[in-house]
Amino acid sequence: MKTLLNKISAITAVVAILSVMFVSTSCNKDKTCHGKVKVIDTNGAVVSGATVKLAAPSVNGDVVYNGTTDGSGEATFDVKLPAIFDVTATKTGISGTGVGVLRLDEPGKDADVTVKIQ
Repeated sequence: MKTLLNKISAITAVVAILSVMFVSTSCNKDKTCHGKVKVIDTNGAVVSGATVKLAAPSVNGDVVYNGTTDGSGEATFDVKLPAIFDVTATKTGISGTGVGVLRLDEPGKDADVTVKIQ
């Protein structure tokens, strides 16, 4: 009888430890939304040095993020809360504006959009 109680206690302890490990790791999931905006010109060539603005309406006013494209024509954004952003891109020396929508509505997921300045 003592052996059976020891086995039950050991199994209960293992289940409890595994439960705590599972719950504690599930709380550490990435809650940041990752977005990438690629800017191209009318010929389809990437545009480096373009100014990219993300804007989303909020109860407390617009949420705005600004960035600049790198040599590959991409600007990346890490956003703490899910939102759907209006995207505008401009470049000094190129007339026109690129517009688009970036959906960052799933925490931990990546989303991207290509915007053409025309």
